[in-house]
Amino acid sequence: MKIRSINGNEAEIEIDGRKHFVPFVILGTKVQFAYDGEIYTVDVPERGGRARTKHHDHSLEAPMPGLVLKVLVEPGSEVEKGAQLVILEAMKMEHAIVAPRNGVIAAVNCREGEMVQAGVDLVTMQ
Repeated sequence: MKIRSINGNEAEIEIDGRKHFVPFVILGTKVQFAYDGEIYTVDVPERGGRARTKHHDHSLEAPMPGLVLKVLVEPGSEVEKGAQLVILEAMKMEHAIVAPRNGVIAAVNCREGEMVQAGVDLVTMQ
């Protein structure tokens, strides 16, 4: 999938050689859009610079692009260090996103069946 151009409030994307026009939202250096019932997020470099992945002390990010298979927590859940929070499928393998410390889940920023890009915050801990 490629973003070919952005015009007004629509992005021209290319999937398997076919062009599609979809509405989009810009979130910092990310463009988010819906296509065929799914939500996609694409990193876009800042003008004159390179795309950067921000690290937040209280969040957990997708290590690579993939599909969210399972969300195992909800906001308010108390978790222990090492507890599985999200199961991500990438490169035909399952990857468990685990709690880096004991804490409480502040937000779940993904849903089962959603495609996510590397660096997307999946879960935020307090």
